Amino acid sequence: MGALTASVRKETLLLVRDWHALLVLFLMPGLFITIMSLALQEQLGDQPALQLSGWLIDNSNSHPEFVTELNRQEYLSFTPTQDQPLALSGNKKLFSLTLNNNFTAALEGTSSAPGVTLRFAPELPQRDRLLINAAVQDAFARFNTHEIALSLGYDRSYAEQQLLHKGFIKTDHNKQQSRPNAVQQSVPAWLIFAMFFIAIPLSTTVIQERQQRTLARLRTFGVATSIIYGAKLIPYFLVNLLQLILMLALGALLLPRLGAEGLSLQVNLLALLAIGSATSIMALAMASLIAALARTLEQATAISGAINILLAAIGGIMIPAFVMPQTMQSLAKLSPMNWALEGFLAVLVRQGSWAEIAQPCALLLGGAAIAWLISIALISRGKHDG
Repeated sequence: MGALTASVRKETLLLVRDWHALLVLFLMPGLFITIMSLALQEQLGDQPALQLSGWLIDNSNSHPEFVTELNRQEYLSFTPTQDQPLALSGNKKLFSLTLNNNFTAALEGTSSAPGVTLRFAPELPQRDRLLINAAVQDAFARFNTHEIALSLGYDRSYAEQQLLHKGFIKTDHNKQQSRPNAVQQSVPAWLIFAMFFIAIPLSTTVIQERQQRTLARLRTFGVATSIIYGAKLIPYFLVNLLQLILMLALGALLLPRLGAEGLSLQVNLLALLAIGSATSIMALAMASLIAALARTLEQATAISGAINILLAAIGGIMIPAFVMPQTMQSLAKLSPMNWALEGFLAVLVRQGSWAEIAQPCALLLGGAAIAWLISIALISRGKHDG
């Protein structure tokens, strides 16, 4: 125990004195969380990110009820004008909707020409064109249904309930399928990224001591290799837990003051600690493997940075996995960062129980065990101890 305590104290002092590493481990995720939470606030929030803006040219001037229905479409924003715009631009108006002179005739079936004409900006994506078209179709269906009801002697309420069957379709907000908001996505994502970035200071410390023959000298004093390497992991594990506490506090306390949605911590905190600990163990195992494989400081830094960025890119850290194509979502499941992120989201978004984090924790601990077995095999062979 004396050797272990002394080794832990040595590693702690080395870590505390390395303020560059501490900046990377604490300042970097804090800045990323703040920036990305604010940047993605609209895109991942409950409210529509924006309204598609377009011109409304009413050449019929005979059916203001249709114009009213158009203005009720939450994803469309209309600017009335009497002149047909010569050009459309994504920087100004994305589309134009014209109520033609023959609107009434087309509605009554006495004209074969269309009653409404839609024009789109050339750069408008196909998805947005379909959304605009569907919104206009919905507005026309409501308008036409109300007109038919009135012609039959019924009121608007009858049209809504009996003809449109209002309430017939219900959106079931299943908590298992809930999408995280910007803060719920950013806080765990960049926390995980920072946890895995601990590979750089840990692996470089091991290589420095290997090159300086410090490890060899410690073994001559009878200190077991397991104690030497195990003592290095304890301070970094505690740093990871401190990262967890500080980043959660950032999301819950500071971000709401900056205009972002606050991170609710009315969740199973023990489950949150469990997935955080499993993430730390996986990150430390990867750091140990890199330290065992790399021969120089440059190699350790390059390998650690490249692996972390790659795992973050495919694992839903930089770009939320739920906005990726299906192929990329399948690829994301190969990343340990994605395992950790799924566990955090299960707790923070879906208020998950222990059962819901069992699989992510098992994957992380299993992956850590494999990485450590390989690391131990390499260390035992003494490849890089010189």
